[in-house]
Amino acid sequence: MTPHWFVRHGQSHANAEGWISGWIDVALTAEGEAEAEALAEVIAALPIRRCLVSDLSRARQTAHHLLARHRDIPVHVEPALRERHLGSVQGRRRDDILADPVSRQVMRTWDAAPAGAETHGELVGRALAALRRWDDGTPTLVVAHGALVRDVVGVLDGLEKDEIMKLPPPQNCTLISRSLRY
Repeated sequence: MTPHWFVRHGQSHANAEGWISGWIDVALTAEGEAEAEALAEVIAALPIRRCLVSDLSRARQTAHHLLARHRDIPVHVEPALRERHLGSVQGRRRDDILADPVSRQVMRTWDAAPAGAETHGELVGRALAALRRWDDGTPTLVVAHGALVRDVVGVLDGLEKDEIMKLPPPQNCTLISRSLRY
């Protein structure tokens, strides 16, 4: 089993301002950069040999700060590690979406999605397919997004879909260690 370390990107402007970004490309805040720089000390002590990172700038910026002391680690941009596409709710305020019981339920259901969005199941399917393609025994840092990290780690842990959906996404710049087993 290959060791992988999963990190949700640092605080983005969308996180700080309370809106849902999904596939909208948004940068880190100064706080997000500081979170990544603080975690870099921990990352430097790990036996990482490769980094896979979402193609969205908030994840790429986080990876840059995390690996500042590891210039020799190759970074591979992997579009399949993007955040969940959230269709009609992208760009909307999180509080407004969660205030509506129907929208809240759709957002927190494994096999349902807002109009034009992908389900959590679709998100996990593309992410795990990418991790399998890259899985050659190399200890890997994966820098991605909250829903993706929560959902993938939940599947790797063998949790039921309903159990995964009850878990909150990890906080920004949280490090989670798992060995891949499918």
